[in-house]
Amino acid sequence: MICIRFSNRIEAELVYKLIVTEEKLWLLKEYEKEFEVQLSVNAESLPSTFEIRNALLSSIRIRKLPGWIEGVLRHRYYYEDQHEIQRVLEIAHEFEAKPPAGLSLPSLHKELEKVVKYTLGSSTFIDYDDFCVACLEKIHPVLIEYTGYLIDDYKQEEAYQMLVDSWRSRIHYRDTGVSILHLLDHGGLEYYHDEGNKIRKSETMVYMNQYPDTSIENLQLQWSVTPALVHAPDQLIIYSDNPNHPQLQLLVNIFEEKAIWKSSEEFPFKLS
Repeated sequence: MICIRFSNRIEAELVYKLIVTEEKLWLLKEYEKEFEVQLSVNAESLPSTFEIRNALLSSIRIRKLPGWIEGVLRHRYYYEDQHEIQRVLEIAHEFEAKPPAGLSLPSLHKELEKVVKYTLGSSTFIDYDDFCVACLEKIHPVLIEYTGYLIDDYKQEEAYQMLVDSWRSRIHYRDTGVSILHLLDHGGLEYYHDEGNKIRKSETMVYMNQYPDTSIENLQLQWSVTPALVHAPDQLIIYSDNPNHPQLQLLVNIFEEKAIWKSSEEFPFKLS
């Protein structure tokens, strides 16, 4: 018989659901103060530990890892704000679902797999709480390093949000005298005055010098969002049939109620 003992019902039920198969008789037993997941088999036909290891590994990722990361945030990096902690945990979940391209993360999950395999060994009895403590002790250095990468990503996200907020503040509070700009998505983003003439880079440069602030001083003229931020019109009318265009989504986020979205066929001027 293989037996895994738990002090927590939720964790016992989780492992049971992860591990149970039609081919083997797994039982979830409840006692006065503990729970057990048991596999009854003949002594000569003990199964491999593969399915047990995967179930335990999945349960640690679901039930334990977020708490371990939070512990590192609080006691190693001294985070206290619950909103910040929650956002870092969300980033950890995003990284697990889709690791960021081009970023070489510490191999936390591979290390955890190795530790689970080593700690489990060929045991037929496992105390789940002791098992998790042993895993945490072995992966703790990698966990600290991994959490540092999560914090770096959070700080970059926070800095970007501050930049977006500064652009939004310019759009809503800086008067450049521009009432309306028309923005056409036409194999690229093209800006037009309300009279129908296309905006030139030299005009944008003039506005950048006449109405300066720190939020736009490092913007590149060739960036398709720059003219909207520099001219800061009272109203930006966007003509596009692509609601998922990233630059247009950013502009809608910045301009908020000052942005109006229309279809490309509603563009009022003749294209040259």
